[in-house]
Amino acid sequence: MYLCICNALKDREFKAAAQTAGARDVVGAFKACNARPKCGRCLEDAAAMILGLKESHPAMVEAAE
Repeated sequence: MYLCICNALKDREFKAAAQTAGARDVVGAFKACNARPKCGRCLEDAAAMILGLKESHPAMVEAAE
């Protein structure tokens, strides 16, 4: 499923890039995808995805700090 239509980013791509880069926030995850938010409609879903990653992978947060 597409997470960000403006950048044609699928949720799996976004999640994988965020995990690989250890992104702590939406901006970091978009940077890991070599993209940036445009219209903003995806930001709520993207933030929820990052929060879910932090909750399910606490080591990801520690490694990023």
